Amino acid sequence: MSCPRSTRTARPRRRTSGRPCPPDRPEVPGRPGARGVQRPECRAIRLLSVALAVRVLGTFEAVLRGGPVELGGPRQRSVLARLAAAHGRLVPADRLVDELWPDGAPPRAAAGLQSFVSHLRRALEPDRPPRTPARVLVTAPPGYALRLPSADVDAWYFDELVERSGEAGDPAEARELAERARGLWRGPAYAEFADMPWAAAEAARLDELHRLATERRAEAMLELGAEAEAVPDLEAHVAANPLREDAWRLLSLALYRTGRQGDALGALRRARDVLTEQLGVDPGPALRALESDILRQAAHLDAPRRAPEALPEVLRPEAARPRLRLVPPDGETFVGREAETARLADAADRARTGRCQVGLVGGEAGIGKTALVERFARRLAADGWRVARGRSEEADGAPAAWSWAEILRVLAAGTPPDPGLAGRLAPLLDDASAARAGASAADATTGRFRLRLAVGDYLAELAGSGPLLLVLDDLHWADDETLVLLSRLPERLAELPVLIMGTFRPAEADGMAGALARLARHEPVRIDLEGLADAEVAELVRASCAAEVGDRELAAIAERTGGNPFFARETARLLDAEGPDAAAREVPAGVGDVLRRRFARLPEPALTVLRQAAVAGAETDVRVLTELSGGDEDAVLDAVDAGLAAGLVTEPAPGRMRFAHALVRDTLSAGLSAARRTRLHGRIAAAMERHAPAEVGAIAHHYLEAGTGADRAVRFAELAAAAAEARFAYASAAELWDRAASALGSGRVRERLELEIRAIRASALAGAVVPSRARRGRCVAEARALGDVELLSRAITAFDVPTLWTAHEYGVLDTELLDAVREALAGLPGEAADLRARLLTTIAVELEGEPGGAGRRAADEAVEIARRLGRPETLAAALNGRFINCYLAASDRDERHAVATELLELATRHELASYQVLAHLQLQQVNMAYLRMDEAARHRAEGQRLAEQYGLPLLYQISEWHRALSHAFSAEYEDAERAYREVGDAISRTGIWASEQGVTFFGIFCIRLVRGRAAEMVEPAAWMAAQWPHISATADLLALALAAAGRVDEARRAVEDAGPIRPDYFYELALAVRARRAIVLGDRDLAEQCVGDLLPFADHIAGGASAVATIGPIAHTLGDLAVFLGRPDEAAGHYRFAIEIAGRAGAAPWAQAAAAALRALGIPAA
Repeated sequence: MSCPRSTRTARPRRRTSGRPCPPDRPEVPGRPGARGVQRPECRAIRLLSVALAVRVLGTFEAVLRGGPVELGGPRQRSVLARLAAAHGRLVPADRLVDELWPDGAPPRAAAGLQSFVSHLRRALEPDRPPRTPARVLVTAPPGYALRLPSADVDAWYFDELVERSGEAGDPAEARELAERARGLWRGPAYAEFADMPWAAAEAARLDELHRLATERRAEAMLELGAEAEAVPDLEAHVAANPLREDAWRLLSLALYRTGRQGDALGALRRARDVLTEQLGVDPGPALRALESDILRQAAHLDAPRRAPEALPEVLRPEAARPRLRLVPPDGETFVGREAETARLADAADRARTGRCQVGLVGGEAGIGKTALVERFARRLAADGWRVARGRSEEADGAPAAWSWAEILRVLAAGTPPDPGLAGRLAPLLDDASAARAGASAADATTGRFRLRLAVGDYLAELAGSGPLLLVLDDLHWADDETLVLLSRLPERLAELPVLIMGTFRPAEADGMAGALARLARHEPVRIDLEGLADAEVAELVRASCAAEVGDRELAAIAERTGGNPFFARETARLLDAEGPDAAAREVPAGVGDVLRRRFARLPEPALTVLRQAAVAGAETDVRVLTELSGGDEDAVLDAVDAGLAAGLVTEPAPGRMRFAHALVRDTLSAGLSAARRTRLHGRIAAAMERHAPAEVGAIAHHYLEAGTGADRAVRFAELAAAAAEARFAYASAAELWDRAASALGSGRVRERLELEIRAIRASALAGAVVPSRARRGRCVAEARALGDVELLSRAITAFDVPTLWTAHEYGVLDTELLDAVREALAGLPGEAADLRARLLTTIAVELEGEPGGAGRRAADEAVEIARRLGRPETLAAALNGRFINCYLAASDRDERHAVATELLELATRHELASYQVLAHLQLQQVNMAYLRMDEAARHRAEGQRLAEQYGLPLLYQISEWHRALSHAFSAEYEDAERAYREVGDAISRTGIWASEQGVTFFGIFCIRLVRGRAAEMVEPAAWMAAQWPHISATADLLALALAAAGRVDEARRAVEDAGPIRPDYFYELALAVRARRAIVLGDRDLAEQCVGDLLPFADHIAGGASAVATIGPIAHTLGDLAVFLGRPDEAAGHYRFAIEIAGRAGAAPWAQAAAAALRALGIPAA
């Protein structure tokens, strides 16, 4: 038995009306007929789903009729997991290929993917007849999708249950839903695929939902009077998540209601201690208020909390305020979406009580995202809300953070910010603002934070006088700065009546992954729009055309359009234009066909104008179109009138024209040849320069697309890049500088290099360390050929990145760069002292870890010059260079502590945000080396807080290695390995570093070595030794793995040419590893040498200097060496010292290991 549509090409999902298909999952209590219950797949899918389930929460598996499904090898399994992570949406085949082969797809990768899909289909649907379409893993051009009821994929159903637990009005229902969700959780989501970038964001989102489910269950239990039952789970929850203030609130309230007032206050004190020690902040208002209420035994604590009563109308602050409209009603019929509108209304109600809400509306092009949000916005505006909207544009040269600029300008027109705040917001309120484009790296970091803070301050000020709705349309096209603001503002506005809504196309939202993960903690309302029901399509079609359309034709339109409102409306208009008989003919197969047939009915002059407008952008000045039409304004106005009559365009303001939908513009533009579009770009740029000169980004875009007139292209690209830098949107600026440099071509080398230098700096500030460094190398080579020392020096120092570790490939000397630096230093005039200091710092950074001390000497000279100049940023960079050259001797930790302390004081005094973060993380490392664990944790927490605040992803992620180290201290080895992989993958996804794979390997190897499982690491150790043959420690690691596997002869050959150990942040750990190698291979001479090298570090933890990986106290390694060398008395002393060191570090498993070693000598541990 199958559905009538089961053999057709996959169409957008849509709700059905009056169909016989039963629900595809159990009804949620209290929610009969809930949204999403029915799908276009009917009984055949339902019958199949009874037997098939996909589980990703914990061990990844598929179960068919109660038994496991053989899913094949890792890549084949990852195909199914990836489709499950897409929540039923299609994943393009090209993206699947890239994700299956992240290091580069083989020639027949597409065929391999098809083979995996074919095998999975046979496994999941073994009874499917030959040559019949797949019903579970379906083809959905241009890719594949997983079509199962939500109840049959545990993560999907988990997601729904958690969402509904937050919407439930009855606490008993909320508790049941949360418990059902928790019951699905068998372990971390997608754990098998933790090393695959695509899984990280989804796993993090589900982890956050799991924590929310725990808290919602507890909240419901408190309302039901089950406080005593809630306490044990809440104790475990706060222990695992000590920074979640709401968890502490629930625990304290539960304790109080069970008569344990003292324990409740004790829990609040614990919360205060944790927040103070780890973050340096006091508890938030909710915890402070609860403590005060408990102390005075407030009566309301004994009763379930109720929503605050609404203020009387006369007291509402918005009652006397003018109302702003988002857009005027357009008169178009709006049908359906009742359930979605109700969910948005619930979010608005919560926001109005002073709880900032985020709503995200997703769906394919034309599905009605913007129409739904605009209609809802008009409703709120009529109800007294202040409303503003911003839109992201697709590659039309819109300024950076344009969505927020639009929103702020609308709001400022109604309520101007005070002069001081207006000055802070100037880069977003004024396109011409580029005064800060030349700011230094440190200033840039602080300035970026201050601009974001200013946006939050202004919005908070407005929300203080009434509810505020902010709409961001087309987020899939948004730039980084727009998305960062979106993800950070909910926290700033958390206790204010603000609703932030965004629309996006999930299939084009790759760049949104980070923002969506950050937003997960704020519980956004997620609405995924599907096609309209058949009856709704019929209503829409009848309202959109005057022609009589019969039921049969309406059914055909509903089927062909998949319920897509834009497609259905355009089809209706086409039928109306072609007359009643057109309904009897075949409905066009795609929206492009519909639009092209509608365009054909327009007068040719009007169609020409609209095509020119399509190339000009989503919105165009009529004066520009008039110039393109040879000055014939009447022809342009006639074309605009024709477009308005046809519903193809709108008039957002007098003298401006905007396409009604991106699909209209795309279809018109596609009708022009590439040569004609290129010529048009040039004419459009020239016209805009005359009529809209302030739109520098758009003018630059058109000149660059035209490929002619390099001078003008460069001029406007420079202006646009400077404006982007003024908004601290460095990724956008880097792209513009790059395009400007490319526009100059191979000639005019000096001018091009000036642009390259700006691109290097912007790229580095955007966090793209690896590509920025590569560009710097090319630029330096060209600058040397010119013989201009000053230009060469600026090219070298354009790449100025605060670094905790190496900023280049580990252990590799860039000899060409170093030669260039020395050449620049030799030719630099005496008065260029600042450049000299920066060049010396470059030498220090490049030579870190190299023998001979040249890096340290260069750093010392740079520090001396910088002190003399009195330039804080130059001194901060020089101190950074000195710090990373202080690892050779055990006493160097005192020098590192002094340098980091000075850097922190300097950076704090002069607001050098990047260096402030760096100094905290340096002090974390140093205090680890001193075994001052509390101080190390405090500096790490503050460094991470500031890195998050200022948007410094590399420094934040590097500090996350400590999470793995903490697990290693506690012998939580599986958790430690998982943390190493998670952090390494997170850094890899950013593309901003080059050494994360080596660090991940080193950390995991140390864990396996401590566990006696080094033999499992032979293959990865061989790979690492081949990748980094210049790092002698990799030979030691390979030898240890081979020896553990019983391949001792191979182990000896592996270290035949091993050289000395680099004196860098891994020095003491690498020494300890080498000592292990000496013992394993019976090398007494090497063992004696290692004893001498390690003794000065006896009170250290192996790896404490890097705060990344460890094999325990160095004293324990010294004890093992002494045993190997036949010196039991010395060994006993070292083991006793190892027990003391382990106690200082709070690492009980290490103390136990040392005590066991003592007992093996026949000596009691105590």
